[in-house]
Amino acid sequence: MSTSTTLGDTRPEWAQRQERERRHRRAKSRLRLPLAVAAACQAVLLLWWAAGYPAFTGTAEGGGAPLYDAAVRVLHPAGATLAQTAAVAFALGHLVAALARFGVRGRWSGPVAVALAALPPTGSLVVSLSPEVPSAAGALLLTAAGLRLLARRAEGTLHRGGPAQRLDLAVLFSAIVLLALTGPRGAGTALIAALVLLPALPRARGRLALLTAAALAVPIVLALLGHPAARAGDLHPLRAADLALAQYRDPGGADREPAAVAPPAAWDAAGADCSSTAALTDRWDSAAAGRAQDELAAAWRQLLREHPDRVLDARLCRGRLAWSVWAGTGGPHAATEVPEASPSSHGLLRPLHSAADWSRTLLRAPQLDWLLWRGALWAYLGLAAALLYAWRHRLPALVPVAGAAVLGTQLSLTASAAGQDYRTMAVALFLGPLLLTLATVRTGRGAAA
Repeated sequence: MSTSTTLGDTRPEWAQRQERERRHRRAKSRLRLPLAVAAACQAVLLLWWAAGYPAFTGTAEGGGAPLYDAAVRVLHPAGATLAQTAAVAFALGHLVAALARFGVRGRWSGPVAVALAALPPTGSLVVSLSPEVPSAAGALLLTAAGLRLLARRAEGTLHRGGPAQRLDLAVLFSAIVLLALTGPRGAGTALIAALVLLPALPRARGRLALLTAAALAVPIVLALLGHPAARAGDLHPLRAADLALAQYRDPGGADREPAAVAPPAAWDAAGADCSSTAALTDRWDSAAAGRAQDELAAAWRQLLREHPDRVLDARLCRGRLAWSVWAGTGGPHAATEVPEASPSSHGLLRPLHSAADWSRTLLRAPQLDWLLWRGALWAYLGLAAALLYAWRHRLPALVPVAGAAVLGTQLSLTASAAGQDYRTMAVALFLGPLLLTLATVRTGRGAAA
């Protein structure tokens, strides 16, 4: 009987062949769950696509992400939303497969993923024209790739490399690129999440840092080639809203607001209703604001130097959606913003469209707002489940890896939120319920067991 010494393995050839066959069977078995979940989610999301055709909410322009707007023009709104269903279905299946590496059974995570595809807050979002959809898909893929790499670290195989690990790194790179191309907020989310992942995956830090730098450079390269994919966004409304709140909180301070942009009454009203920049931009002269952009920027920089606490106060007020389970009550813009169905959304079947619109309207009852439309609750529940798992299995690195994408989203929203649009916390609505399934894993069945 022949023997082999490859990689120090001195077992007989027949034993090595049996081991390869067992690994092949295990690999095929591991593929069944994500494929089944992705297929089921895709089937449900296709119903949403047919109900919301060509797009449930949104228009072909005005998403705030130039590359996304260009993709919508090229693919047509119906093609863009159809592509979004495939991306989210794949991301959900991939995340379920990653959770299975930690002992989460498909009978728990699979139905949760399908329910997320079916529920109106998440299902209707996937078939809407919004850069938050690819951003949420990217965040889900980033979390899944991070979890799979952490599972390899817990198994002691992270240093070995191999095709499967290269696939995980490729998914991570693609996720960061997807986030970066959705705009400055997505790029901020990707950068923060990557910085959180680095300490948790010590044997892959070099590769993670290199991939992150390369991914974040993609929109910059596109901008150098002539595409405005890396533009900084419109900072004037954010800064003007900061100034309005600062003046409202300290009426006796120096008057920094340009009177040409909006009348004093509009500045006062915007300061009293600090939850959204729309409280000011709905009342101001956009042409005058463009002409006064240098004056606004100078006034804002002076405010930041003298009273940084007031700038932080304004940002936290607008970023309430990222951290608070309940909506605010001060002003007409404090409630959670849920876009209405687009007038152009007629659906392929009128009864299906009517049923989708009716179910979405039904769940807009104010008593359900904290549960179904605000992501903060699910972010905290998912983090609590990760903490419980980490304590049970002595795997503290799970907490930062599982929460990296949500934390990046929350911090990015704190810095740049313009209002209380529920779509900006979509990643928590998807990720939180799936992370909650970690609580079903008993001691001894996880990746570190």
